[in-house]
Amino acid sequence: MKLTNTKVKSLPIPTDKGQVFHWDSETKGFGLRITSAGAKSWIVQGRVHGKTRRYTLGPFELLAADEARKRAQAKLLEMYDGKDPQVEKKKLKAQSESLREVMEDYILHKRTKNGPLRPTSKEDIRRCVEGTFSDWADKPVVTITRDACIKKFRELSKSAPIQTNQSFRNLRALLNWAREKNATADGTYPILPVNPVSQMFKKGGLVQWNPEKARASRVPKDKIGSVWMMLQEHSNPDHHITTTCISADLIAFMLLTGCRVSEACKLTWKHVKLDDKVPTFHLDETKNHNPITLPIGSALHEVLTRRYEGRFKGNDYVFPAMRGNKGYLSDPRALFKKVSEVAGVHLHPHALRRTFEDIAQLVGVDSDKRRQLLNHLASDVHGQNYANNPDPSVLMPAMQKIGEWIEKQGDIARAASKGENVIPMKA
Repeated sequence: MKLTNTKVKSLPIPTDKGQVFHWDSETKGFGLRITSAGAKSWIVQGRVHGKTRRYTLGPFELLAADEARKRAQAKLLEMYDGKDPQVEKKKLKAQSESLREVMEDYILHKRTKNGPLRPTSKEDIRRCVEGTFSDWADKPVVTITRDACIKKFRELSKSAPIQTNQSFRNLRALLNWAREKNATADGTYPILPVNPVSQMFKKGGLVQWNPEKARASRVPKDKIGSVWMMLQEHSNPDHHITTTCISADLIAFMLLTGCRVSEACKLTWKHVKLDDKVPTFHLDETKNHNPITLPIGSALHEVLTRRYEGRFKGNDYVFPAMRGNKGYLSDPRALFKKVSEVAGVHLHPHALRRTFEDIAQLVGVDSDKRRQLLNHLASDVHGQNYANNPDPSVLMPAMQKIGEWIEKQGDIARAASKGENVIPMKA
């Protein structure tokens, strides 16, 4: 049957099948597909490298039979020459995919060994594309060249070298994602045959990663008492606004537990058991994807009790925010500046984690228990299989020692500020 406009109009809609095919008697491989929903589309079918390939030419309503036949013949010639129409279609689509579209697909489908990307990782990648690379966000990724990357990397490195490193690591991951998702079955890359970010950093490349020094800041031992005294004073609602009090207790919590700020600020009351025989708090979302339950010593119990008494109605976060959409206080920056002033060194939240480790060593907590308290994963057989008791009561004596030492240093600092003498506590 020769397919014509008149003949196609008279063809029935299938009722017992999802779709039916009608093949043209004059041009082999040229046909029409009709679905049970009534959609009619021109198609062409041929073989490329021994494999059958079917390609949709267009809907019957928009494409006349004679024109569809010409397009089918052209596609058949391309197949004869070894061009796969499905690959060509995918390549054409890939050529127009923007960096923003790649980002959305990456955020939605990327999986690590621990599962989907964390919300914080997604936020970082989105901020990177919509901020650092905003001028590239809505342009096709194929237009991102090595030279353009080099120019931007050098410009950004002048003012924020470390942030620039992270931004380009994110960009490299996104471009790798674009390459791999469009790779053909035979392992070729229709777009970005070489990742331009990887290319500019290869050995002998034109740029190098900006040097990143390991941070080692912590609260000096002789200033820990003064810092604790300051935090206790700023947690008093009679003298300070609510946000300051919450910030002080959040920082105190980090000093007493060694928790990361991203873990501490998201703690909720459903994960805090103040009245249990062994009071505990549970971290469900951690950096290393290892949920952990830790004991609450007496000093920490006092901080959390204060927070519980001042909790916000309808807000389950232990350290709630007064405003914003997150619901929790995520950046106690203003009070951290004061902590730095008291400590005499510039500090950031992770410095409290190192300070906690120092105090734990000082009061005699062994390395296995320090690792557990900091939720570091063991790399040795002993740590992985023996020194890994999850019972919080096992860690309670260590947590209690750390809290008592910090409180004693606060007492010493307070007495010194009044001109009194206090016998220092021995570790």
